Amino acid sequence: MDDAYGPLLFEDALSAEQRAKLRARLADDPALADGWARWQQVRARLRERLQEHVPDRRLLVLYALSEEGREDLLTPEEAEALDAARPAIADALDAVPALQQVVKRVQDERADFETVWAQHREEIWAADGTTDRRSQTDRNERAPRRPGRARREGGGRQWAWRLTVAALLLGAAVLAVVYGPQGAERTTVTAEAGEQRRVAFEDGSTVRLVGASTLSYTPGMDAAEERRVTLARGRAYFDVAAREDVPFVVTTPAARTEVLGTKFGVAAGTDTTEVVLVDGRVRVGPGGNNEAEPVVLAPGERSTVRSGDAPTPPAPVDLTATLDWTGLFVFRAVPTRAIAERLRDHYGASISVAPALADEPVTGTFERNRSVEQVLSTIARTLGADVRTEGEAYRLEPGS
Repeated sequence: MDDAYGPLLFEDALSAEQRAKLRARLADDPALADGWARWQQVRARLRERLQEHVPDRRLLVLYALSEEGREDLLTPEEAEALDAARPAIADALDAVPALQQVVKRVQDERADFETVWAQHREEIWAADGTTDRRSQTDRNERAPRRPGRARREGGGRQWAWRLTVAALLLGAAVLAVVYGPQGAERTTVTAEAGEQRRVAFEDGSTVRLVGASTLSYTPGMDAAEERRVTLARGRAYFDVAAREDVPFVVTTPAARTEVLGTKFGVAAGTDTTEVVLVDGRVRVGPGGNNEAEPVVLAPGERSTVRSGDAPTPPAPVDLTATLDWTGLFVFRAVPTRAIAERLRDHYGASISVAPALADEPVTGTFERNRSVEQVLSTIARTLGADVRTEGEAYRLEPGS
């Protein structure tokens, strides 16, 4: 059977060739691309929640053993660390109830591992070249093993099951995150190639999807403790309503962008994300379990993130040119004469500006499908100016 999701779950372990095949498959399958972006979001959220409540996850394993009455498996140093961390662990169990299930799973898997170890340890030692090959009678009568051998058995067993339960700890917590309350049904919106779609969220935020794009989100964003959307592929222009207590997070296959209230554009490929900030402030970080430091963008700056890499340093860009794909004119403190040049190129019309207005800065966003008269009238109102028309020529002059 073709397991479409296997490579997504273990993407970090893929070879370069396998990564290339995965990227090609994601580009051809929007649903699969959305699933990958969702998985990246789950991993990031899991890391955040566990890091917040249990910075050292090994302590949770030690706690599970202690609660089971197996303190004998702990070293003195581990026992001391566990005693110091008990109040914090109690708080974590209250804050994240799913961790109780993780503790139980750790205990169950420890018992299962000890059973399997007892059944197969002779085979394991034989494979390692350390089995005593004498008869059962001889083994019963042999002298006690040296302490080093005993340490090898006990220590090897301890390290083996600890690796096992550490992997289990992460897997069980992922299940808790995926199937817990935050795994509510999501809405997916797709814009086909050459199409634009506008999505309005309940909190007043909007997004313009452009071209072959797929966006998913959980309804009820106006009352949510976290406003999160996933851009699996394509381009989107966000206008986020400010809520100081609740950030707005955009997750793509390669990056995570967090804002409070702002306007910005995101272009997401299968392994690259570009974020361009128009207004406000955004923090751009890598996706998945990459721990590289995020960068903070100021208006008029861009950062690019490739899967597995840190975000590029913020760099200034021409917003109008860079965000041309949005179908908008995006101006931020742009001199009026420069705006007139842009409009001349777009509409093929004669547009001039009086010298007194030429250096006046204008900030605004205008639909490119509006008529030249509509755009110039809006700019004139902003400047307190007038639009003079002579035939097919337009001129901005100081208001009379």
